[in-house]
Amino acid sequence: MKYILDIDTEGVDIKFAEKFFKSISFVKNVKTISTKEITNKKILESIESYESGTIQPTQLDLIELKKLLNV
Repeated sequence: MKYILDIDTEGVDIKFAEKFFKSISFVKNVKTISTKEITNKKILESIESYESGTIQPTQLDLIELKKLLNV
């Protein structure tokens, strides 16, 4: 099973936070992600498809976009 935790570390020493999470026995990987980094696999795949020219963009309304982003 895989869990992804989104923890706000503003004002916290990042090195300390990483060391803390790595010290937990059941935690296997700790990865720091920029606040502006896209991690949604569907969005990343669509960007790659667009850049490779395999798909053409279609217009979405706000409701459809929110569903895609899981908002």
